[in-house]
Amino acid sequence: MAGTAVTSKKKTPATPTATKTAAPKEKVAVGTKPRPSYKAGRLYAKALFTGYKRGLRNQRENTALLKVDGTKNQIESRFYVGKRCAYVYRAKVKRSIPGRRDRPKTATRVIWGKVTRTHGTSGSVRAKFHRNLPGQAMGHRVRIMLYPSRI
Repeated sequence: MAGTAVTSKKKTPATPTATKTAAPKEKVAVGTKPRPSYKAGRLYAKALFTGYKRGLRNQRENTALLKVDGTKNQIESRFYVGKRCAYVYRAKVKRSIPGRRDRPKTATRVIWGKVTRTHGTSGSVRAKFHRNLPGQAMGHRVRIMLYPSRI
């Protein structure tokens, strides 16, 4: 047997070992409550401010066009007609919230509006805001709230 090499392999058992280790318990600081295991979902639909209502030569800044995420046709976008919408942005100067003197100043501002009707056949909607949306908001996110509900 000079030319043959014999190697011996040990077979490992297919069943796991009988010893079980206890899972380590999470340490919670004294006096604090553990966090809930769920995360609250958002209560608004996402939309994109694509531009203003316009013709070939003139644009009307008083009506904004919003492309709602997840809508592909006019029938799906009819659900959002009548819903409130909000353009949330951050300004440079911090101001106090009107009617809330006890709260700290914040740089977050909101322009509120309402979805008035659908626009075209690809899921866009028209919306009128209390103050016209600025041009720098084009391509930015607008929140469409799911109220008032009609269902």
